[in-house]
Amino acid sequence: MYDIDHENAEIEILTLRHLPQITTIMEQVYATTKTPIGGLWNRDALKQELEIGQGLALVVEGFGPAAFCLFRLYETHREVTVLATHPERQRKGDMRFLLSYMLERKSPSERIWLEVHALNKGAIELYLKLGFAEVGRRAKYYRDGGDAVLFTMG
Repeated sequence: MYDIDHENAEIEILTLRHLPQITTIMEQVYATTKTPIGGLWNRDALKQELEIGQGLALVVEGFGPAAFCLFRLYETHREVTVLATHPERQRKGDMRFLLSYMLERKSPSERIWLEVHALNKGAIELYLKLGFAEVGRRAKYYRDGGDAVLFTMG
């Protein structure tokens, strides 16, 4: 199902002990990205999200957390609040692997929602390949004036 070998990787449930690692991933993403990615996720915001939500990480042997996804579970749906791949691991299939893992384990009646900056073409392409459908846009949603594209599945 995946283009690359993830035999030396495992999925971990995120806890507060992962906060330094996911904060570092976000700092690296913000420092290196050429694509607008939306909101500003700092340590405090990530900590708050871990305390009220849940999350998964793809941990690669010899590297550590390569990608992560935070989400909130509700009665009928799951809202993905933040997801990121470490810049050194981008374009290696890590996020696709992680999201596929999550999607394969969702209940048949559960809907999953997420949003992405309209200029983040790589992420949009991934979500469409995974079977998400675009269901709307939030005009000028991000600080840079960019639109948020809303996706759902389920």
